Amino acid sequence: MIPDEWPLSEATTDRLFALASKGLLLTILIWALFPIYWMVFNSFRTRFEIVGGDPSFTETSLHYQNYIDMWSRVDLIEYFMNSLIIASVTTVIALCIACLGGYAFSRYRFPGRRYVGASLIGTQLIPGILILLPMFMLFRTFHDTVGVQLINTYQGIIFVYTTFAVPFAIWMLRGFFDTIPASLEEAARVDGCTRFQALVRIVLPLAAPGIAATGMFVFLVAFNEVLFASVMARGDVTPLSIGMQQFMERDQNYWGEMMAASTVATVPILLLFVLFQKPIVKGLTEGGVKQ
Repeated sequence: MIPDEWPLSEATTDRLFALASKGLLLTILIWALFPIYWMVFNSFRTRFEIVGGDPSFTETSLHYQNYIDMWSRVDLIEYFMNSLIIASVTTVIALCIACLGGYAFSRYRFPGRRYVGASLIGTQLIPGILILLPMFMLFRTFHDTVGVQLINTYQGIIFVYTTFAVPFAIWMLRGFFDTIPASLEEAARVDGCTRFQALVRIVLPLAAPGIAATGMFVFLVAFNEVLFASVMARGDVTPLSIGMQQFMERDQNYWGEMMAASTVATVPILLLFVLFQKPIVKGLTEGGVKQ
C-alpha cells in the first residue's frame, strides 16, 4: 500500500535526489579518471615499486628517470609525428567528404535515402577484425596489379582510416546541418549565390561547432587506432600506438617508461581539447536539437 501522503516534503525529496545524482556522477567520474591517475602515478615509480607484491595508490618516490629513459629506449618523436600526420590528413579528408555527404542527406530527398542512411550506421556495427584480412588482400592485389604500394605507407593507412571515419562523420554532420534553417540558403540564393556558394559561405560557418566536434572524433579515432596499424603501418610509418609496444620485450617490460610515454602522449590531445572545448561542446549539444 502506498501512503496517501509522502513522509518527506517536496524540497527534501528534491535535495535528496540532487545528492544522489551528484554521488552517482562523482562515482562515474572517479571510475573514468582512475586509469589516467594510475598511468601518471606509475610514471613516477620505479620498476620494483610497480611490479612489487604490495601495490600502493598514494605512496611513490617521485622517480623522474622514466621521463628521461623513455626517449632513448624508443624513438617516440618519430612515432608521434607519424601519428600526427596520419590523424591530421585523415581528419581533413574525412571532413571534406562528410560535409558534402551530410549536407546532401540533410537537404536532398532522393529514392532510397533512408536505406542509404541506415547502411552508413550499419557499417559501424561490423567488427574491424572481419575487414582486416580482406583489406590486406585487396592492398596486395592492388600492388600486384597496378604497382602502387599501400601496405606500410601513409596513403594506405590514411585510406583505411578515412574509409571507416566517413560514414559516421556523415551521420554526425547531417544532424548539425538539420539544425540550420534552409531559409538562410534560400535568401543567399536570391542574392545570387549558387548552392555550393551558399554551402561554403552560409552553412559551413554556422555548422563550425559541429564540424569541430566531428573532426575531434575522427582525429582521436585515427590517433589511437591499433588493429589496422599493427598490420598495415609498420616500418617508417609506425604510429605511436604501435611504437609503444616496443617497451614490452621478451625478457622484461619497461612499465615505468611506458607509463611516462603514455602520459606525454596524452598531453597534446588534452591541450587540443582545451583549445577547442567551446566549439566541441557546443557542437555536441546542438547536434541533437531539431528545428
